Amino acid sequence: MSEKILCYCCNKTKNSLSAKKSTLLNINLLLCETCIDSKLEPRWVVILAGGQIGHEFVKEHVSKKRYPGDEILASELLI
Repeated sequence: MSEKILCYCCNKTKNSLSAKKSTLLNINLLLCETCIDSKLEPRWVVILAGGQIGHEFVKEHVSKKRYPGDEILASELLI
């Protein structure tokens, strides 16, 4: 029996994940092929990068919604 694990980005159960370096932070993520092909980053990574580096740094990810889940609000990027 093969174990299924969750994609760090979409949180969907997958049989296979690949290690992918985040384009926003210096971390490695386990992502499914769908998220990799769509150039998605986990929502929490976009928020964390926006808070640490600045909202301009993540502007393209937010405006093009390159993350799954709810819309990221300006208040979530300001610390």
